[in-house]
Amino acid sequence: MTAAAVAVCALLGPACSPAPDSAPGPGTTKASSHSAAHAKGPRKCDRTLVGVAHPDDDLFFLNPEIRRTVRAGCPVDTVYLTAGDAGRKNRLKALEFVDRREYGVRAAYAEMAEAANRWERADVRADGVRVRSYRLADNARDTDVRLTFLDLHDGLPRGQEPNSLLRLFDGSRKSIEPFQSTGSYTEDRLLAVVSALVRLSGAARILTMDHDNASFAFGLGGGVDHSDHGVGARYFRRVGYALGVPVSSYLGYTMTPLKANLTPGESAEKDEVARWYLAHRKCRATGTCANVAPFKGPLQKDWSLWIHRQYEQIHRAPRAGEILGDIGRTTYFTGRDPAQCLHAGTGPPNAGGVGIHGCDGSAAQKWDMGHDGTIRPRDDPGSCLTALAPAVGLERCEPGSPSQRWTREPWRSTTWKRTAWRISGSADRCLYQDDRELPARWDDRDRQSPELKLSGCGTRPLPELYWRWGG
Repeated sequence: MTAAAVAVCALLGPACSPAPDSAPGPGTTKASSHSAAHAKGPRKCDRTLVGVAHPDDDLFFLNPEIRRTVRAGCPVDTVYLTAGDAGRKNRLKALEFVDRREYGVRAAYAEMAEAANRWERADVRADGVRVRSYRLADNARDTDVRLTFLDLHDGLPRGQEPNSLLRLFDGSRKSIEPFQSTGSYTEDRLLAVVSALVRLSGAARILTMDHDNASFAFGLGGGVDHSDHGVGARYFRRVGYALGVPVSSYLGYTMTPLKANLTPGESAEKDEVARWYLAHRKCRATGTCANVAPFKGPLQKDWSLWIHRQYEQIHRAPRAGEILGDIGRTTYFTGRDPAQCLHAGTGPPNAGGVGIHGCDGSAAQKWDMGHDGTIRPRDDPGSCLTALAPAVGLERCEPGSPSQRWTREPWRSTTWKRTAWRISGSADRCLYQDDRELPARWDDRDRQSPELKLSGCGTRPLPELYWRWGG
């Protein structure tokens, strides 16, 4: 079925449903030489959930990690939040584009699994919502690979479209409508559905994109990334915290100018996956996919750079005296280090102020906690961190003052081991890193760091509430 026919099918609805893929896949030619790796028997690895904005983000930014996982025979569920419609206004052309992307990633995963490109429709119900899903169905191979599509709008790089994830995240929209399917998603509903998908998968880890970048636009210079990448990753991180599933994040567009860091062998493997993806994306438009070979021509500029790179975003450990937030931030104007520290204002007009700034090793970012529960700047031990509704500041220490008494409440997950604390004050209010305070534009110099606030501690483990403290 050509992409045009599939697009018409999508417009007609359930009455016209394309059959599952049944073509022999790109991996079948290699089955005999790798059969031992996929022999039937108990698995030796945990299930992975890959959570990205749209099809091909996984192939270019989280590979070769996904390929290694699939090739090892490990179960992999990939969840795509958006359809990747790229804001196309013509409905038919948008449906064709989305279909080609999906067809391409199915072929790519079949290649990574060394399996036939044969898939069966296997929708899942997540928090009462039927979510479109496909299972790799080569029964001759020991594969456990599933691709699931929530079909939201990608909203364009800057998130300017009305139904973008960014508008949901920053509160300018209370709900958004999907690109395909009916109904709408509030943020709570979206998080509930994604949480249900993670639970259903039984995932022991989540791989996602860069949840620290806050400058949203298109560009290959290294300072910006797409809004659906960054906001989608923030939602997957929030779900990981709530469920106690470890989250690993990977750079997207911002890795483009960084040094190539994959070995020649890894780059060749990543290149092969990309070429299967592109070949099937192209042949889907003409209905000539029966015996298609990997794409042989030159890759477009950004793809040709990405196949030599994969950068996991790793937050460094706190240094002595630092109170380092779990919410990192990078923007067009900052370096690539996302570390954000509790910072005491110094000198007029900042004296007495406390905020969050990029970690710089200065004395203004060194703190001590006393036996009396006070938190004091090392360079001004006569001042104490003070809860001042609705913010936080520094005031002269007053023995026994409830507003200056703080408690460190440790991270408690038994499935995700980490050393971090909530910092709780009076009236069950905690230090909170407000990640929704984003730069208004990608080139805005304001809001280079999250905003420090007091918020109810609650019972759910939110990333905005956790800090790591260097002794």
